[in-house]
Amino acid sequence: MRRLFGAIRDLSLRGKVTLTLAAVFTGSVVVLLLALVPILREQRERLVEQDRRLLTTLRRNFERYFIHDLLSENRESLAVHLGALVGEEGIVWARIEAEGLDLGATADSSAIRRLLGEEVEPYLGEQELVLVLDQEGHAELVGVGGRTLLTDLQVRREAARPAAPAADGDEFRETIWNGQRVLALTATLSAPGQSFGRLHLLYSLAPLERSEALTRSLFYGGVTLTFVLVLLLLNPLLSRMVLTPVRRVHDAMSRAATGDLQVRLPVPSRDEVGRMAESFNRMVGELETSRREVEGYSRNLEAMVEARTAQLRDSEASLLTLKNHLSTVIANVGTGVFSLDAEGRIEAFNDRAGQIFGVPPSAAHGRSLEEALGGAETSHLVEVVADVRDGRVPRREAQVLCRLPQGRRTLSVVASALFGEGRRPIGTVVVCEDLTQILASQRLEAWKEAVERVIHEIKNPLTPVGLAADTLKNAWQNDRARFGELFPSAIEMIQGAVRDLKVLIGDFSRFSRLPKMRPERGDPNALVLDALAPYSQSSPEGLVVRVDLAPDVPEVEADSDQIKRVLLNVINNALDAMDGREGELRLSTRAEEGEVVIRVDDNGPGLEDVERIFEPHYTTKVKGTGLGLAIARQIVAEHGGRIDAESTPGRGTSVRIHLPEARPARPSEQGGD
Repeated sequence: MRRLFGAIRDLSLRGKVTLTLAAVFTGSVVVLLLALVPILREQRERLVEQDRRLLTTLRRNFERYFIHDLLSENRESLAVHLGALVGEEGIVWARIEAEGLDLGATADSSAIRRLLGEEVEPYLGEQELVLVLDQEGHAELVGVGGRTLLTDLQVRREAARPAAPAADGDEFRETIWNGQRVLALTATLSAPGQSFGRLHLLYSLAPLERSEALTRSLFYGGVTLTFVLVLLLLNPLLSRMVLTPVRRVHDAMSRAATGDLQVRLPVPSRDEVGRMAESFNRMVGELETSRREVEGYSRNLEAMVEARTAQLRDSEASLLTLKNHLSTVIANVGTGVFSLDAEGRIEAFNDRAGQIFGVPPSAAHGRSLEEALGGAETSHLVEVVADVRDGRVPRREAQVLCRLPQGRRTLSVVASALFGEGRRPIGTVVVCEDLTQILASQRLEAWKEAVERVIHEIKNPLTPVGLAADTLKNAWQNDRARFGELFPSAIEMIQGAVRDLKVLIGDFSRFSRLPKMRPERGDPNALVLDALAPYSQSSPEGLVVRVDLAPDVPEVEADSDQIKRVLLNVINNALDAMDGREGELRLSTRAEEGEVVIRVDDNGPGLEDVERIFEPHYTTKVKGTGLGLAIARQIVAEHGGRIDAESTPGRGTSVRIHLPEARPARPSEQGGD
C-alpha cells in the first residue's frame, strides 16, 4: 500500500488530476446506469404495450367491415375501408390477404413517393393521399373523400409488400419498413367458426424512438451535470495540489527577476513541479553564466554595429533591385495596374491601364485620378478608389460601368490599401480589367440556356393537352355518353395549358426585348408612391403596408415606367410570399453616398438560397416563369444601379434597389426667366 501511495505521489500533475476525475466520473456513470437502465426498459415495454392495445382495438373496429366486404366481394368498399384504416394516426401500411385477393394501402407520403417517384410530386403536400395496391402490382392514388387522382399505376409488389410471418394466429413483432422502425401486427379475420383472411398492419414507432432519444439526452445531460458538480467540489482540493507548488515557483522567479541569481528551489518529487524546479535551478545558473558572457559581448558592440550597418546597406540595395524588378513586371503585365501615393497622386500607371482608359502613362504620373482620366465618365471608379484611399475600407472590389473614349465598358476593379511600418497607410494600388468581352460571352451562354429552358417549359403545358385529346378521342370512339361528361373538363384543361403558354411566351418576350430606356430626372419617393397606388385603396386582407420615405433623398435619372415595373414585381413577389398569412409590407427610401436605396421588406417565410431569385427561370411559385426578377435586375443594371436581396428563413426577405443619384444640372439645363 505504501508503494502504491508513493507511485501516486510521483505521478505527474496531469496524471493525478486525470486519475481523480476518471474515478469520480466512472463512479457517477455506473450509478446512473444502474438506476436508469431498468427504468428505460420498463418505459419502453409499457409504451410498446400501449401500441399493441391500440392496434388490437383498430383491428377489432375494422374487422367486421372487412369481413362484410369480403363476403359481398365488394373490392371498392374494401379499398375504402382499407384507406380509412391507413388514415388513422400512426398506421403506415395495411394489407388484406384472402382467397384470390391481396390488397394493400398506405397513406405515408415517403412510401408513396418511393413507390411512384416523380409522377406523384404534384399531389403531395396539397391533400391527404392514399395509395391502394393489389397483388398484381396495379395501384391507384386516392385523395380526400375517396376521389381517384391517378389510376393504372404499375408498382413492383415486392417493393412495397412488408415481410409477414407465415404462421397462423395473431402475432406482434418489431421490424424496419421504409427506413423506420414499426410495430407489425398479423391477425386473422374470422367470424365464429370461419376464417376469411389475414390482416397485416404496420404502426410507426417514431414517437417511441423520440421518447427514448429524449430519455437518453436526459441521461447524458445528467452525467454531464454530475461531472461538472463533482469538478466544482474537487476544485479546492485540486487548487491545493497545484497552486501551492506553483506559488513557490512564482516567488523564486520574482527573486530571480530582481537580480538574485543565487536562489534555488527544492525538488520534493519527480512530477511536473519537481521537473520545473530542476529547470528553474538550471535556468538561473545559465543566466548567471550568460550575464558574464553579455559583459564580454558589450566590449565588441561597436564592431557588431558596423557589421549590422553593412548588412542594412546590402538590404537597401536588394530592395532597390526588387523595386526595379517589380516596376518592370507591372509595366508589362496584361492587367491594368496603377498606384496612388498617400496624397492620392498617381505614382505608377502601366501600359495596359493606359490602353483601358485611353490615357498615356506619361500623362497620368503625378496627377490625381480625377485629373488623369479627364472627361471620361468614370465617377463610379473614382468612388471605389476613394473609399480605400480615404481609409474607409482596406480593400474593395466592384464592377463599374464607364464611358471611355473607346465606348461604354464594364471594368472589374480591385482597390487595396498599401501599409507601411506600424500599419500606417502609405498609398493605394488598383488592379482593373476590361470585362466587356467576357460578359458578352457570358450573356450569349445565358441566352442559350434561356432558350433551352423555354423549350422545356413549353413542353410541360403540351402534356395535359395531349392527355385531354387522347381521352376525348377514346371516349368518342367507345362511349359517346362519357364523351359528353369529359368534354367540359378536357376543354378547360386545354384552355388552361394555352393560357400558361401565353404567359410564358409573354414573359420571355418582355425579357428578351426591354423597351428603350427614356431617363428623366425625378423624385424616387414619387416612384414608390406611384407603384403603391394599386394598393392605396384596399390592401389584401390581413396585410399592413407601411411607408417610410426619407424627405431628403436626391433626385434620380431614371425611366419612371421601367422602375415602376421593377417595384411592382418586387411588391407582388412579397405579397405572394405572405399569401394566406397576416404580414407587414414595408417600403422605405434613404440616401447613401452617391446613390438612392429603395428597400422593400416583408415578413414572409423567407428563402434559403436567396441569390438564385435573380436567375432566369428560377422560381419558388407553383405557377410562374421565373423571369420577373431577372428582368428587374436587367432594368436596374441599365440604369447604372444594382439590386440585391437578403433573406432569413422564417423571418422574411429584404430587397434593396440601388440607383445612382442624378448628376448636378448644368446651368444651361436650369430654368430661367
